[in-house]
Amino acid sequence: MPTEQLPPVVLALTASDHGYQDPSTGKFFILGTISVINAPDFPCSLQTFCVYAALTDGRGQTQVKFRLVDVDEVRAPLIDADASVLFPDPITVAEILFVIGGLTFPEPGEYRLQLLSSGGEILCERRLLANQVQPPGLSPAGEPPDAPT
Repeated sequence: MPTEQLPPVVLALTASDHGYQDPSTGKFFILGTISVINAPDFPCSLQTFCVYAALTDGRGQTQVKFRLVDVDEVRAPLIDADASVLFPDPITVAEILFVIGGLTFPEPGEYRLQLLSSGGEILCERRLLANQVQPPGLSPAGEPPDAPT
């Protein structure tokens, strides 16, 4: 009887503005990490949104899933993407970079970036806050401040 494959261990799960893997060295670069999104209006669209993950203690070909959901999961996920990771041996550290264009947050609030096993178990979860903020130079009513007299 085959034994059930244990899920990998998550070493890192990071959201950022940009991510890049150098083709000559294989190194990953994460630029502009994100834990809070401040926007004057919602829905709020981000030109690019990257998710970086580092995993270890996997065995063979392993399926994982990235999701970005509102905290109460009342809407469909903003991101729902599958990835396949190859672990030649359990000590391998496998890195994944997802680059998503045009991600839209429908409203301010709390969101969760999740990395799940193929069986749906949450391996790691990060909180992302989307805040509606007043643009610089505007009064709370949204009008330019009065000029000094």
